[in-house]
Amino acid sequence: MKYRRILAIIEYLWKYSSKQHPKSIEDILQYLEMHQIEGGLKAVRNDLKFLTSEESFIKVETSQSGRNQFIHYWIKDRFFEIHELRYMMDAISSARFISEQETEKIIGKLKKFVSENEAILLENQLVHTFAKIDSPLFAKTVQTIHQAIAEKKVIQFQYGRYSVEKEFVLSGSPDPKQYLIHPYGIIWNEEMYYLIGYNVMEEDIHHYRIDRIRDIRMLEQKFAVQPGFDINKYRNLLFFMFGGEESSIEVIFKNDLAPAVIDRFGLHADIKRVDDEHFRLITSAIISKGLVRWLLSWGADAKVVYPKRLVEEMEQEAERLYEQYIGERA
Repeated sequence: MKYRRILAIIEYLWKYSSKQHPKSIEDILQYLEMHQIEGGLKAVRNDLKFLTSEESFIKVETSQSGRNQFIHYWIKDRFFEIHELRYMMDAISSARFISEQETEKIIGKLKKFVSENEAILLENQLVHTFAKIDSPLFAKTVQTIHQAIAEKKVIQFQYGRYSVEKEFVLSGSPDPKQYLIHPYGIIWNEEMYYLIGYNVMEEDIHHYRIDRIRDIRMLEQKFAVQPGFDINKYRNLLFFMFGGEESSIEVIFKNDLAPAVIDRFGLHADIKRVDDEHFRLITSAIISKGLVRWLLSWGADAKVVYPKRLVEEMEQEAERLYEQYIGERA
C-alpha cells in the first residue's frame, strides 16, 4: 500500500505540478482520496519527506504568512524544457513522411513530459500547408533500414512513384525491379526522409525517398562503406534531391541574392565580390535538373559561367521556356 501511495504522489505531482502551479499536502491528500488510496496526513508527510531527500527531482517550497507556514511541492527536474519540446513538436508537424495520425500520437506522448498546465503552452502547434503522406508501412521500413545500417547488412526492396492517375506504380512494372542497396544513412531533406546508399547493380551512390520503398528485406550479406564517402557532403551537393554527376560550378549573382546563396551554401561558401552589383560563387554541386531549376528560379539575377555543360543545359531549358510561353505567339 505504501509503495502504491508513493507512486500516486509522484504521478500527481508529475501530471499537475509546476513551478507556477505548486501543490500543497492538502491537494495531494484530496487526490489520494479521489482515487481511493489510503494515506493519512502523517503517512503522506513521511512519504514526501522521503521523496524530497537530497538530490530529489521534487522541489519543496516554504512560505510564511504571519504565524502560518505553507509548504508546496512541484517537479523541478523534467526531461525537457518547454522550448525543447516545441522544437520536437514543430519538427514532427513539419515532417511530411509522418502521417497525421502518427503526428498526433507522438505529440500526445511528448506532452506527457510536462504538467497539464504547461501542456497548454504547447497547444498552438505549427500549421503546415502541405499534405501529409499516409504510408502504413513507413515506420517498419525506417526501422529495417536503421537496423541494416547498424549491422552493415545489404537490403533489397522495390521502388515506385505515383502516376497522373494517382496510382502507385512500381519501377519496372509489370515485373517490378529489385533494388540491391548498401544502406549508408538516412537524411531529412525538403521535409522528406531519404535513404542514401550504394546501388550494387549501377555501382554508384543513389538516394531514395523512403515513403516510396516497398517490400523491403534485410539480407544476411554484409557490406563496407566506400572509403572517403561523406554523407553530409553528398547531401549538400544535391538540389531538390535530383541525382547526377558532381562538378565544380561558377555562378555570378546579383548582390541582393547573397542571403539566399549563404542560406543554401553556408558561411564558408567561396563568395567574392565581382563589382558593385555582383558577386561570384565557386562551389561543387551535382549537375542535375534540380540545380538548373534552382538557378533559373533567380531569373536574370544569376548567370552560370562554368562548366560549359551546365551553361548549355541552362540555355536549352531557357529555350524550352521561351518556346512554351513566347514561341507559340510568334
